Amino acid sequence: MTLPPPDKLRDLSRDELIAMILLLTEQVKQLTETVQQLQAEIERLKHAPTSSRNSSQPPSRDWKGDAPTSQRQRPKKKQGAQPGHPKAERPLVEKPDQVLEARVSTCAGCGADLQALTPERVVRRQITELPILKPVVIETQQHEVCCPACQLRQRGVLPPGLEAERW
Repeated sequence: MTLPPPDKLRDLSRDELIAMILLLTEQVKQLTETVQQLQAEIERLKHAPTSSRNSSQPPSRDWKGDAPTSQRQRPKKKQGAQPGHPKAERPLVEKPDQVLEARVSTCAGCGADLQALTPERVVRRQITELPILKPVVIETQQHEVCCPACQLRQRGVLPPGLEAERW
């Protein structure tokens, strides 16, 4: 129902005026609810939780849910190696320091003895372990003697790089 211009309101019947008042009352009720919802939203946004963006709080204290979603497009490729990429691996060492053989002794299915069979295939894998560093301790011993002729104390000379001033 559209509202008539103000000068035409006098021409309306009593029932038409009541219907218009009821319609306007319902519209006012709906608009009041909308205003209340918007005011509550404004209050909520005024008091946003503190984060590193709006306070002196460090970024580590931010909630992950508060983080803005990235606006950039996600790549269509999945993470990790893509199909058809060149394989990157270390070549096997010809003479490793230690070889551990894992031979098959019995069949897991029937329990038959398989020790006498020659393997159809040997799968080689190598692990490169870094050695444990062990400090090298060098002790110097300077011999000291007293000269029997002049009574002057003499001490042996240390090799270059191992002088007493080094320590």
